[in-house]
Amino acid sequence: MRKITKTLLESSRVEKDVENAYRAEISFERPQALWSSPYGTDGVVTWGNVRLLLEAKYDKDFKTRMGICTVLGQMILYLKKFEQAGEVLPNVLLVGDKNECFVLSTESVRGFLSLDLDWSVAPSKGSPELTRALVQGFNLLPYVYDVDANLDFKQVLSRVEALSEGGGHNARATLHNLGTIFLYWKDRVFQDPNLSPVDQADVFLRCLFQPEEVYLHPKKKGVLVVPGYSDEVRVNAEQYQSFFDHFSQGYKPSEVETFYAMKDRLIEDDARRRQGAFFTPTLWVDEAHKEIARVLGPDWRKECVVWDPAAGTANLTRDYHDWRMLISSTAERSDVQVMKDQGWGGKHVFQYDFLNPGSASPFFEGGGQNVLPESVDKALRAAAREGKRLVFLMNPPYGTANVAGTTGRHKSGIALTAVNATMKGHVLGGSSQQLYAQFMFRCSKLAAEYGFAESTVAVFSKPTFMSSGSYRPFRDWWYAKHGYGGGFLFQASHFADVSGRWGISFTVWNSGGTTDSEADLPIRLCDLQDFSVLQGGIKTIYNSDGREASQWVRAPLLGVKGADAPQMSSGLKITERSTARGSLAPGALGYMVLLGNNMSNANDGTYPLSSTSSRGNGYSYHASNWRRTVALYGARKLITETWDTQKDEYLVPDETLHGYEQWVNDCHVYTLLHTSNNCTAMRNVPYKGKNFRLKNHWFWRTRASTLDSLDASPTLAMYRDAQAEPTKESDINPITGGEETNPWELSGDAYMAHLISTGSLSLSPDAHEVLDLLDALWLKSLPYRESYYASRSVTDKDPDLHLHAWDAGLFQCKHLFRELYPEEWKELQNAFQVLADRLKPGVYTYGFLRK
Repeated sequence: MRKITKTLLESSRVEKDVENAYRAEISFERPQALWSSPYGTDGVVTWGNVRLLLEAKYDKDFKTRMGICTVLGQMILYLKKFEQAGEVLPNVLLVGDKNECFVLSTESVRGFLSLDLDWSVAPSKGSPELTRALVQGFNLLPYVYDVDANLDFKQVLSRVEALSEGGGHNARATLHNLGTIFLYWKDRVFQDPNLSPVDQADVFLRCLFQPEEVYLHPKKKGVLVVPGYSDEVRVNAEQYQSFFDHFSQGYKPSEVETFYAMKDRLIEDDARRRQGAFFTPTLWVDEAHKEIARVLGPDWRKECVVWDPAAGTANLTRDYHDWRMLISSTAERSDVQVMKDQGWGGKHVFQYDFLNPGSASPFFEGGGQNVLPESVDKALRAAAREGKRLVFLMNPPYGTANVAGTTGRHKSGIALTAVNATMKGHVLGGSSQQLYAQFMFRCSKLAAEYGFAESTVAVFSKPTFMSSGSYRPFRDWWYAKHGYGGGFLFQASHFADVSGRWGISFTVWNSGGTTDSEADLPIRLCDLQDFSVLQGGIKTIYNSDGREASQWVRAPLLGVKGADAPQMSSGLKITERSTARGSLAPGALGYMVLLGNNMSNANDGTYPLSSTSSRGNGYSYHASNWRRTVALYGARKLITETWDTQKDEYLVPDETLHGYEQWVNDCHVYTLLHTSNNCTAMRNVPYKGKNFRLKNHWFWRTRASTLDSLDASPTLAMYRDAQAEPTKESDINPITGGEETNPWELSGDAYMAHLISTGSLSLSPDAHEVLDLLDALWLKSLPYRESYYASRSVTDKDPDLHLHAWDAGLFQCKHLFRELYPEEWKELQNAFQVLADRLKPGVYTYGFLRK
């Protein structure tokens, strides 16, 4: 599914938004498709043999029988209308939700059209009787697709086309996906806790290969008939049917023989997963071997010395048997025993804490020695003399506390290794705390110590070390010694039970070469489809060394010392807790929280406040860096991170490009209305024994024009507040003043209003429209604002909105707007979205981010 469609679904608010997103995606994938909307349906689309009925839903749960049957009841009511009119029925049903979707053949529900029901009921309301009949009698639970980054909508449409021709899905088990399919089966299908792991694997394989002999009992619900099993094998019958509606049964004898040879592997991998063990999935192991072959040639295993220093139970190497010399070490004694018992890991298998060479190790209990075996030492020295290449193939831990060796245990201070101390001696900064960086450093040093003229490090890791500013010292050291050979990037959720927000890279680095510190590193994007690796496009990994946007935005106030000010924990809350650490520079117009310099922090870590933030992690914005602040805010908010862009760094833009200044002008309106703009106007704010008046410099109206609008009886309090506005901020808050009096201070205007009133902002038509709609809504709400404010109770959860302040911002007024004027508020939000969509390309055009 295209990113634009996913974005539309994520931002949808009603079913119509969902419908439009699915319509657009289908039309894009099938340009010949023709749409109509008979009988009030969400759409009927035709192409080829397909006559598809679409039903759009907003955030329903289709993992439950009731959820599915409810929506199918509505669709059957629509089908009845076609039947009563004597028209040809749609032959495929597609239910498209914000988060899920599924497809079914009309034939699977055709029998329900003959029920004796009241068919005059409106489909949108549904029929309880029909839903009840479906719950009781519909036996085919559909395969529900998650609408997320993994969904390939082309596959959904291929299934639609197969169903329209009376066929089904053709996904097949392979050597590469069998383990993943087995885990899916165990999680979804098996419901028999007494079945041993060996029997589970046996039943699973027999279901795949012997569908004539293994089948659901015709009378006993949830019982699987399996020859040779006297006790009943219990399964989820609906999930069983759904599974084999998606995957093929019946395979050639040669395939069956090969799959049965993997049975022990299925059992062992699942047992380790259940115990919390971590291992590299076979699909990605195979892809890693292919990547090394691209760099070193197809015979690399036969020609090189290969060492996995974080071997676990050798799942990076145990499926290959053409090694010249394979070395497998792990810090965990139990893993060593597993490898030896199973015959995995090559000739040299031993316990070794790779990050504490020759030193005390927390993994060696009872005084064991953490040293290389003499046989390994001799073999390495001999291979180096022979001119062989040493290849480190590894999947080391990624955190700063996770134990090397795959047991999932945690040891406090585990990153404080001997290698950590050595890296600090090389002044490699924060990277010395990261375990995978420690492994990489140690690999490089060890290859040099043994005198290998050629060495390679092939590593699974987060891609952060290639892009993040915090890794610059490590990157400078690493790039000076290693040439980038290539790699691939894939979503972390394909690798382990972790968040899908971020990506994992596998990269190959050769000694003897160098990588330019500002080089663009091409990396292949990979995904999973039907349990197979799908090759995507090429992504560029870059760093922001010396060109970080987070430094550029601060530069005009570099060296300016800040002072204490009301510490804000949110747009309307002040705290005096001892840990509050923000400060505000003289002449500041507000404070921008700015976490990090990559996309992973942009959503939650970017927001302006009217005073300093109690969390710090930001900077004061001032007239001197206001435009840079607006530009960077737009860049960080307009583009939403994806797993493959999460670590992309923000760069200093090219301010000389045509259109840049206009883009920044329009970003003022975008920033003003963005939901993360936490700037507020607050009165009589107590802080450390003083009362403060906080000004909202994002208010768009001048004080004079506002006084004119407030000169009416329902707005007396706001009128008096505007009259009382100090005309020199330093009079009430000495830290924001200075020797020079600025024009906006003389008039009492907000800085935003000053820019608009003086013509400094030349806005585009769509930005003007947004501002006009906002102003109209503000004016319309004035007669009710003070009464609305008085009617609201103030609690810890719902703080004082300070709506009596004449320059109260959108952060404060949005509650009133949404509740009293929902249509006007919706119109404003739609216009804002149009503006945002138009501004998005500028983030890349002007160089804040690179594709």
